[in-house]
Amino acid sequence: MESIKSKIVFVTFALLIALSAVVISAATMAFYHDKELIISSNNASITAFEKQINTEIAALEKNALDLALMGEIYHQKGNIQQIAEFFVTGILKNYPNSMGNGIYFLPYKADEKNKNHCIHALFDDNRKIELLYSCVDGTFNYFDQNWYKEIKNDVKNGKRISWTRPYKSTQLGILMTTIGAGIYNGDDLIGMATVDWELDTILKSILNIKPTPNSFVLFADKTNDYVIATTEKGVDNSLMMGQSLKEMKWYSDELKDGVRFNYKGVVYVPYIKRLSNGMFLIVNIPFLELFSNAFHHLVVLLSVLLVSMMVIVSVLYKVLKKNINQPIDTLTDIAQKISDGDLDRTIYLKEPSELAKLAAAFNKMKTDMKAHLTELAKISAEKEKLASELAIAKTIQDSALPKDFPKTDYFELYASMIPAREVGGDFYDFFPVDENHAGLVMADVCGKGITAALYMMSAKTAIKNMLQAGYPLKQAIEKANNSLCSTSSPLMFVTAFVGILDFKTGIIEYVNAGHCPPLVRSNNVYKYVDVAKNIVLGVMEGFDFQTETLTLSEHDRLFLYTDGVTEAQAKENKFFGEDRLLEALNQKEVKVSETLEYVHQCIKKFIKKAPQFDDITMMVVEFKKKK
Repeated sequence: MESIKSKIVFVTFALLIALSAVVISAATMAFYHDKELIISSNNASITAFEKQINTEIAALEKNALDLALMGEIYHQKGNIQQIAEFFVTGILKNYPNSMGNGIYFLPYKADEKNKNHCIHALFDDNRKIELLYSCVDGTFNYFDQNWYKEIKNDVKNGKRISWTRPYKSTQLGILMTTIGAGIYNGDDLIGMATVDWELDTILKSILNIKPTPNSFVLFADKTNDYVIATTEKGVDNSLMMGQSLKEMKWYSDELKDGVRFNYKGVVYVPYIKRLSNGMFLIVNIPFLELFSNAFHHLVVLLSVLLVSMMVIVSVLYKVLKKNINQPIDTLTDIAQKISDGDLDRTIYLKEPSELAKLAAAFNKMKTDMKAHLTELAKISAEKEKLASELAIAKTIQDSALPKDFPKTDYFELYASMIPAREVGGDFYDFFPVDENHAGLVMADVCGKGITAALYMMSAKTAIKNMLQAGYPLKQAIEKANNSLCSTSSPLMFVTAFVGILDFKTGIIEYVNAGHCPPLVRSNNVYKYVDVAKNIVLGVMEGFDFQTETLTLSEHDRLFLYTDGVTEAQAKENKFFGEDRLLEALNQKEVKVSETLEYVHQCIKKFIKKAPQFDDITMMVVEFKKKK
């Protein structure tokens, strides 16, 4: 047997393991929280840069569209030079982020005599606006410029806005791109409005993005498949500019934001930001560098928590060993004596306070146990008495029900009573009244147990004695009712169907005293019989009971039952009911001897596994022929 000490050691180590699991879980959660913060922080800073560029892109595209509209107005007003110069210089003032902008007409579209016609404004070195002189004197052959050809081709193919590939300006020697929009006369393309955007400044900002020492950036145009700039280590940015994205060995169209990839043995986390003009920015950060701080925090946190936990568990072990062993031994010794039956033993323990409370609980449990054993003995005696009464009631009920069913040339009769868990007061009876008549009784006594069984015997005996004494049915029932009223308690009564079958005529004279309506089968179809409204037996002395008759032809049947049939209840709180009983009887042609078992199976199928709360009592009579 294990000692208290060994159990304390076991519990302490179990606690150590449990706390270790909690500490590791907490540290892991903290790590993942740090990880999410790092990802979110990097994503936020890169997204902010993306929004800044997109804002600038949107402004440049609006500049081009506004200038295209001005170009159409300029053409409609007769190509007045001063109007064009006013437009291009005024829009450049409103969009200072562009290098310059202009209106360029297709050959002979502005002037039938001159092939080229353009107006272009730009900033000089002092940020003052001036006009491009070669446009003013008409010597600028812009038709051969690549940017002109790209924009013209895109606009003709239906693009609203065109972005050219980045190029070095021949005049300024800087990296730039041009944004263009079509100028139309109705549906006829007559020229383009252009806006120049310096990329050098943007590239400097992009190339300075370096969240960790070994991260690198790619800025490219996916639509036109070319690289604008990259900071990948070992790659010459000047040679890579303008090359296809396929030249980037790590790049793939399947690359997804935040989904890690392996390149040259290093795992990277990509941040992908797509710009509104078709360009995109990818920042690749080595996974270990990205989360190095989080890993460091995890190690430090685990170390501190584990050391603290071991100190706490060590102290806890010593306290438990000192304050629990001896008190528990005392409790165990006395508890053993109590378990041996010494319920007069009292435990005296003052400290520690928790075990003192446990000792008090032991003492109370001992007192309660004594009281419980006394009460249990009393309850057991009562249960034995009740079981004895139920056995007596069961014997009374079984002995009261006839088991030999008559099968004569004139009629055939079967009856059954399936008791519920508690003995009830259902009963049936059949007996000869004289050589030409038979009495039929189906009844249900209110209540359960031996009282109901005794009352059932009184009712059965009174009805049978009165009929066999020769009294007419009406008088016999009234005398039986008066007898039950004078002897029964106020809460006892019985519902009953009492009939007399005449073998010569097939007529049944009957009284229905508050009982379930019978069914008669005629021409192979069962129907309910409308019965007179009589009260139940045993509640009103001197009541005037009304008799009725029904006639059975050859092979007609009478079906009698108690409310245990129609009130059989399924788990869904639904009752079998009169409609289902009628449907069951008419659903299938069965022999008279098999009728009751068939109906019982229909009831069982309906209630399934629900318990039976009331007796199920039935009788079926088939009239064969007249005597």
